[in-house]
Amino acid sequence: MAGIHRRQMTLGLGAAALLAPIALPTVVKAQDIRVQNGAAMAGVSQVVIGSFVVAFLTERTDSARAGGGLLGGGFGGRSSARSTLAGVTDAEFQAATDAAYADFLTQLQTAGYQVADRAAWVAAMTRSSPEENGREQGLIMARESRAESRIFSPTALGGPMIPRESLGHLMGRGMGQNASGVHMSMNSQTYARETGQAVLSAFYVVDFANAETYGGWFRNSSAVSVQAGLALVPDLSMLIAFAPNRRIVTATLKEPVAVGGDFGTFAETTSSGHRAAEIATNVIGVLGGIGTRSSKRFTMQADPDRWVQGVQQLSTAANTSFLQTIRAGR
Repeated sequence: MAGIHRRQMTLGLGAAALLAPIALPTVVKAQDIRVQNGAAMAGVSQVVIGSFVVAFLTERTDSARAGGGLLGGGFGGRSSARSTLAGVTDAEFQAATDAAYADFLTQLQTAGYQVADRAAWVAAMTRSSPEENGREQGLIMARESRAESRIFSPTALGGPMIPRESLGHLMGRGMGQNASGVHMSMNSQTYARETGQAVLSAFYVVDFANAETYGGWFRNSSAVSVQAGLALVPDLSMLIAFAPNRRIVTATLKEPVAVGGDFGTFAETTSSGHRAAEIATNVIGVLGGIGTRSSKRFTMQADPDRWVQGVQQLSTAANTSFLQTIRAGR
């Protein structure tokens, strides 16, 4: 089965209690991954793990704006939805990350790669240092979609380290953090060239909800529809390989890797006070000719054990696909 489209990602997942048993994740095919410089890994058998970072979305805000139609003289209004993940502790985030990394190592070895000790690579990372495990990290999901996440690295690797190639969708980082990522990439290129070992760095983004938006300048109205959907986020989830020949290989997920199942309950949790304030604001807005605004809040109350299982299935599917792509050297 090919990777599912964003509009199909939540098939079978409702906005109330999810009752279906856990299903296998979507199988990702080669065309679902965008590869740059893939041939640089052809014939490479020695690797070292530079970093393995998982960003777990904890809150996302999705918006849509309408312009009032073709002949509209004002704005047709703005819709937004804020979704929050609840019920998952740091220990469970860490357990999911450790399981994903353990599978990554197993699949590397099964694929015929020899994984070198990481200590020498760590010593070579001058002017680059790990970040705090569990730190909050803002993400740009799309033009009208922003998210907050918590980033984790496997226990065996210490704190997260994020290379330059994964920084494009990250928000709110300081100059020092960005500089650390740049130096990490530069040092990894040098290390790979001098040792003959490719340096691998994975960055996965795990989402708990899927949003569909409706709007645009020529629309009279806007809307945001949100549903539960455990998935790896495309365009942000990637595997990077610093090859010994000085080339950098990037394999980026183009479509979500999703899994359906009973991971908790997903429901609207907009408060009565929030609704009352919105109604009052919209009355003023209509009188002023700027259209109405609507915003809702949702909460995914996760079942921790089954949520961790779902993340493990997602990461296993992603590990398989990324490593097959890198191994193919295309």
